[in-house]
Amino acid sequence: MISIKQIFFAQALLGLTIFLMAPISTVVAQEDKPIGGDRGVDVVAGPHAARVVLINSNLAAGFIQLSMFVTDANTGETVPDARVVLIATNEGEEYEAIGTAHNSPADPRRYDGRMNLGSTGDWVIAVNISSSLGEGGADALFLEVPALNRYTDGSLVFFGIFAAMTLGVVYLFWSVKRQNRRRRAASAVEVGKPDDMP
Repeated sequence: MISIKQIFFAQALLGLTIFLMAPISTVVAQEDKPIGGDRGVDVVAGPHAARVVLINSNLAAGFIQLSMFVTDANTGETVPDARVVLIATNEGEEYEAIGTAHNSPADPRRYDGRMNLGSTGDWVIAVNISSSLGEGGADALFLEVPALNRYTDGSLVFFGIFAAMTLGVVYLFWSVKRQNRRRRAASAVEVGKPDDMP
């Protein structure tokens, strides 16, 4: 016969398993495969030429990560000291997000940036580049953040955990009721036995 302690232990083990698996599921849901360099866009922003490459994105969550390779538009030489500003505009929602992209001494030609797009709809990602050569801007990417799938992955994890916990509670009550019925039946049999019977 299953004791109450065993049931509570099983429930705690199930809850711990779900708790540990939920972050893994959300991380897997948020990580798309990197998009290769062949998906890059070449733009001219004043005296600068830039190749903008979408490295990683989860548009359902409004997240994008991109890299830019900034060069002198006339000579093709790398511009290592540029200031790169990313401007994301959603005209339908009248929403604008601003971010920056930075390079590192290890790779001065590559500028990396991340943005969180705060609403659904069509977005235009523009770059504004300034350096000792001058300043200029251009529209680089056109993205659509879907309305229906924006929170689907997180919602599925939440509903899965909720369903598992509900089933666990239902099973616990059913097990306790079954055990109580068996005890009542066993005590009724004991009460009904004559004293001379073994």
